[in-house]
Amino acid sequence: MRKLLFLALIAVLVFVQVSPGAFAAYDDIATNWARKSILALEERGILEGIFSEEYGPHQPLDRATFRVLVQRAFELDEDALSRVFNNEDADDALVTRSELVTTAAELLGITEANFSLAKWYPTFEDLPEDNDAYLAAEVFNMMGILPTYIFNRFEPDRPATRAEIAHLLSQTSTLQPLLGEISELAEEMDQVMIQVDEELRALTLTSDTRVYQGGAVGGVEQLQAGERIFAVYNDDGEILVISKPQRGLAALVDTEVLMNRLGAAAEAAAEVLTPEQVTALLNGDWQTLSDEVRYELHHRLVDLGVSPWEVDALLAQDWATVQEIIKDRLAAEAADYLDVSPDLVFAAVNRNWQSLLEYLQVELAQRLLTSSWLKEASPGVN
Repeated sequence: MRKLLFLALIAVLVFVQVSPGAFAAYDDIATNWARKSILALEERGILEGIFSEEYGPHQPLDRATFRVLVQRAFELDEDALSRVFNNEDADDALVTRSELVTTAAELLGITEANFSLAKWYPTFEDLPEDNDAYLAAEVFNMMGILPTYIFNRFEPDRPATRAEIAHLLSQTSTLQPLLGEISELAEEMDQVMIQVDEELRALTLTSDTRVYQGGAVGGVEQLQAGERIFAVYNDDGEILVISKPQRGLAALVDTEVLMNRLGAAAEAAAEVLTPEQVTALLNGDWQTLSDEVRYELHHRLVDLGVSPWEVDALLAQDWATVQEIIKDRLAAEAADYLDVSPDLVFAAVNRNWQSLLEYLQVELAQRLLTSSWLKEASPGVN
């Protein structure tokens, strides 16, 4: 008899341990797909005082409550919270999937400065590149932390369910961003030392670590010492994703356009020159090229959009001049993109700090003189 009672007690204990709703804080999450995430937030005290007996995993959430959850999950002070949320947004408005992912991404430093998806093929058919949620949704999908049922259509304007909110907040609020330079890589490619300001950090690389660069995702074998990277890692020090952000002017302009133009120039040369003339051109032997051929080649390159002096530099193999031309073009593109004086960009590129300071002062003065604020403050000034 005692043996039967003992076996019955063991059975009860086993049932209690494996029963999905045994320790559930809420009555309606026992079989919900986001149960672990909801419980994780509850254990951290993030849901305290907000929900009572039921969590309502299939229901939407208002923005005011979402702000509280985000503040607690990411441990934000009021200043940090105000930088993330627009105070003009209505508190009773429902949180959309777009707002959910963009908020979490911003807090993790997943921005265009650290991730350039210019050559990335969109994953979701309803989320084009110009959508506010595009970058966040693509990177989170790359990291494998979006709900698994979101795979073809993202539906950015759809109200996020409380289950989706709990899942994403639980997944992202335990992650940390990092921007630094790779100092050393282990031979087994399972650990990386990253220099962050004056601190050296050791993080773990796993088979699940994704490395993004130039529109493609690869493995850790793409990493090299000396590279500047942006990484997101978890509490165990394991890196989930690494991005190699572009630096300097290359981050502001599409250098591929310039390279394509040079390629088009080479194709044009091949069309009008014989093999012997191409050899002569490569050797800088202008005497072998007839005046007619030189004129035709020059004319064809100009038609492609290359300026006459650029053509002269290319055909004469004056690589120093070509380098200066490319730098000037990049600086001009950057100035147009930033809406500043080209002289200011040239000074920055050439590291002429005294000139840069002077141009900055001039730029600031011009903007103040033409600003609407100054005109409103001084109505008598024309």
